[in-house]
Amino acid sequence: MFGDFRQAWRQAVDNFWRELEADGGAGEGGDARTRSVYREVARARNQLDRLTAEIGDTRQRLDEEREQVEVCVRRARMAAEIGDAETARIATEYGDRHGERADLLARKLEVLEAERALCRRDLDGMERALQERRVEERERAGLEDLNRHPREDEFRNLEESDRARSAEERLAELKRRMGD
Repeated sequence: MFGDFRQAWRQAVDNFWRELEADGGAGEGGDARTRSVYREVARARNQLDRLTAEIGDTRQRLDEEREQVEVCVRRARMAAEIGDAETARIATEYGDRHGERADLLARKLEVLEAERALCRRDLDGMERALQERRVEERERAGLEDLNRHPREDEFRNLEESDRARSAEERLAELKRRMGD
């Protein structure tokens, strides 16, 4: 999952910068390039949302593993108190396994959060560059209203459709997991 995410992220960022630099959205094919740049920003936001969802899932699994460690420690203690050495041994063994998984998930969570911070910086840079391009385009066109760009509605619609598709995919994945 992580390799696929990183590849998709890199592709979205690279496509964004390539399209933005192509010819500034002006001239022949400029509208298509402008739409493409908006799509790449929307795609990057969508992927960042997926990464954030993965962080949430990992955090939840980490909490569950830590809770299982506590349950196993409690069971081992209770078994030891009544002199059931075999149950105490098994509970300790399972507690150790849950502890290992919790440690692994904690490290995974650290990596995912660091990756999200890097992606957030990339996306912030893309959005800043896009905003600067909007200002340049308006100045070239002689427009006075710098707060509204005619493509904002189109961008918002693309972004909303990407988010809706992402939500549908996450829901399908959740349903699939619950069915297993």
